[in-house]
Amino acid sequence: MRYLLLVAHGEFAPGLHSALNMLEGERDDVLDVPFHDGMTQDAFKAQIREVIAPITAQDEVLVLADLMGGSPLTGLMEQLDAHCGLTNVRAVGGMNLPMAISACEAEDMGLDEAVASIQSEAAEQIRPFATASEEDSDDDI
Repeated sequence: MRYLLLVAHGEFAPGLHSALNMLEGERDDVLDVPFHDGMTQDAFKAQIREVIAPITAQDEVLVLADLMGGSPLTGLMEQLDAHCGLTNVRAVGGMNLPMAISACEAEDMGLDEAVASIQSEAAEQIRPFATASEEDSDDDI
C-alpha cells in the first residue's frame, strides 16, 4: 500500500487533508500529523508513532511537508526511520493542495516518478491569475 502523509506546523496539515477529502473523497491512505503551537517534541513524536502505526516496511510513503528541514518533517522522518526505515519513503516540501491531489492521483506511478509529477504540478500552479481579457491581450502580441 502507498500512504500520503501530510505534516506541518499548526492546523495546515489537517486543513489540507480536509480540502483534499472534498476533492478526492475520504481515503484511508491519507494521514495528517499537525505540530501544534506549544506542543513538546515528545508529545509530537508520540502522535507521529500513533499515526504511522499501520505503516509497514513493505508500504510506500509519500510525505508532503510545509517546510523542508522544519521540526514537523524532521520529527516525522526520524520516527518513520525507526518504525519502518526510509527505503520506501520520499518527502517533498512546500506542500499545497495541487501537490496533494497529484500525490493521490500518482498511485500507479513509482515513488520517484510520483515525486517528479508532484513537483511539476506545484511549479505549474504557482503563477499569477490572468483574467480572460488579459489572456486575449497576450494573443495580440
